[in-house]
Amino acid sequence: EGFIFQDTTRANVDNGETRHQGVEIEGRFALRDNLEVSANWTLARHRYDNNPALSREVIQGNDIDTAPRSMGGLQVNWAPTERVTSELEWVHIGPYFTNPDNTNRYDGHDLINLRANLALTNVWQGFLRVTNLLDTDYAERADYAFGNERFFVGEPRGVYIGFRRSN
Repeated sequence: EGFIFQDTTRANVDNGETRHQGVEIEGRFALRDNLEVSANWTLARHRYDNNPALSREVIQGNDIDTAPRSMGGLQVNWAPTERVTSELEWVHIGPYFTNPDNTNRYDGHDLINLRANLALTNVWQGFLRVTNLLDTDYAERADYAFGNERFFVGEPRGVYIGFRRSN
């Protein structure tokens, strides 16, 4: 209650009120000794709860911009041998409005990542990490400012190979 936010023209407006409701769930399940699945999911609604006097548009009841209603992920961890571990990960960001009057929207995105580790010795470990495995076009953040949509472009597929030394 009483927070400062930007209205549809990006002017600072005080005495803002918001309402936040949602549920989060998280779980982990061992399917076998060497196979585990974990998941997390958030469903939430973030809304403007009033229409401050200086705001140029009616926004009461609208979703707060850049706040997705759904977010979550799923990880599958597999250790085919004692020396090899791997993880396949799905990351979900649901759609959200990019401006307070809820007329512009980002569709959200889904990404797949892959990680693998190989114990070479008791001290040395090799790793492979592939981010954005499917080379999905997405925005790290999207908003609407100065009369235009803005998309902060997410990273394309990245492949990282390396070695680690543990003590």
